[in-house]
Amino acid sequence: MIIAEMKSLLDLFESKVPDKESNRLVRRFCDEKEKWIKAHGLHSTLRDRNLKAIKEGDKAKECQYCFEEVIAKTLFNLTKSSAPFDPDSPYWIIKNALILAKEVGVQVEEVANIVAPNTSLQPTQKPRG
Repeated sequence: MIIAEMKSLLDLFESKVPDKESNRLVRRFCDEKEKWIKAHGLHSTLRDRNLKAIKEGDKAKECQYCFEEVIAKTLFNLTKSSAPFDPDSPYWIIKNALILAKEVGVQVEEVANIVAPNTSLQPTQKPRG
């Protein structure tokens, strides 16, 4: 299920992110399970790009690469490697997707519809007071 959600999020951002090539590369990794072991190297590449974006003050690219980095970490961890990234990597996918959405002009509701379909962002009951 997490793979489908990551792919859907990458698809959602594809036309909005500044580095479309990077987005497509990460998306291809999601589709090819045999490549997941190489996601550690993918993470390193994304991290280098991110550090450059930070240095240049390119907030949109920084947000994109932070989002893609945690996807790469998650893919690598799914290989059950003896040297995984931090186990909380999947947690950061949604948070970074929301930050990226705000930065590139995607409605946060679109992210919510992918990660929590069939739910409402509105409370179901009025608060008691």
